[in-house]
Amino acid sequence: MTNIYGFIAEFNPFHNGHKLFIDSIKQKYHPDVLIAVMSGNFVQRGDFAILDKWDRAQLAVDNGVDLVVELPLAYAVEPAEFFAKGAVELLHLLGIDTLVFGTEEQVDFVDITKKMLQADGEFQQDYQKNSADNLTAYYRSMGIDVSKLPNQLLGLNYVRQIQKHNYDIGVATIKRTANDFSATKIRQLYHQQKSITGLAPEMTQEFLSRQKVVTWSDYFPYLKYQIINSSVIELQQIYQMVEGLENKLKKEIVSSNNFEQFIEQVKSKRYTMARLRRLMLYTLLNVKESEINNVYKNPYLRILGFNSTGQRYLNSLKKNELPLITRVGKNEKQTLDLEIRADRIRQLVTDQEQNFGKIPYMKGVN
Repeated sequence: MTNIYGFIAEFNPFHNGHKLFIDSIKQKYHPDVLIAVMSGNFVQRGDFAILDKWDRAQLAVDNGVDLVVELPLAYAVEPAEFFAKGAVELLHLLGIDTLVFGTEEQVDFVDITKKMLQADGEFQQDYQKNSADNLTAYYRSMGIDVSKLPNQLLGLNYVRQIQKHNYDIGVATIKRTANDFSATKIRQLYHQQKSITGLAPEMTQEFLSRQKVVTWSDYFPYLKYQIINSSVIELQQIYQMVEGLENKLKKEIVSSNNFEQFIEQVKSKRYTMARLRRLMLYTLLNVKESEINNVYKNPYLRILGFNSTGQRYLNSLKKNELPLITRVGKNEKQTLDLEIRADRIRQLVTDQEQNFGKIPYMKGVN
């Protein structure tokens, strides 16, 4: 197997556009193995995945992906730069030859990211100090407007990480069109109890109908308790808590009746809504910077699903003694500590075990 393609996804939820993307990769590039690094039970915008990681992994494998590996919370719930850093590192550990991603516009990602790396000394992408407007202006100075093109932003950051770390990984793209399906739109339709027939596979609809779909509304009482019960000093220790914001949280939480109202009262021009939602997730889960750093220092490959092709590829990787995890026991518990704790918070509402006793979804495997 010498033609190993990988991509990064959330599949939140898996829809017909994702199926088209996978089919397009196979038709255009003919990979021997197609690997997806997929966010676990929490997604980049600071939210709960609409379906759990096991159902989403099964949907991916059943629709053409050979191997699905979990993107840990420490990488998945991050701004674009760090989301890309963690995901690309995992794909590098998985030995891919080529990273493929969707893009709204065809641009020279390699050339632009080279300029970005050269400019690093002049403008560090410091998410503690730079506002969203500053970051948008920075990308415009590099020759691209990412304000309404999320795939462009992620693509640039993927390629930037490849170059920054000198990974031997090529880059390929799939053009997205204006008619592409939107996971956001599908989630909205679902929450409005409207039909998503024709937008997502029947299996996606089946999984949605049988699983408890959680939202911030389910967890707001837990968040409220956490903020009220924590001291200002304790809140200051939360990952990515900006100085002074802990006081704002303490002030506004008392009079807030729901999550959206609370976010509206906390937001300002300095912080994007996604950044605040991520911070609220860190606060709910009581995530510390040391825990995030520990995952970056000790990366692992958590296998969620595979078919026979993916199994053969996994067997070849095991010979290289990579940190592969297919089930959670005593030895894996410490490595997965943050993920297990976060999944247990999800389990408070869903009552569905996410780690112990769970094994990867296997399709066509003897």
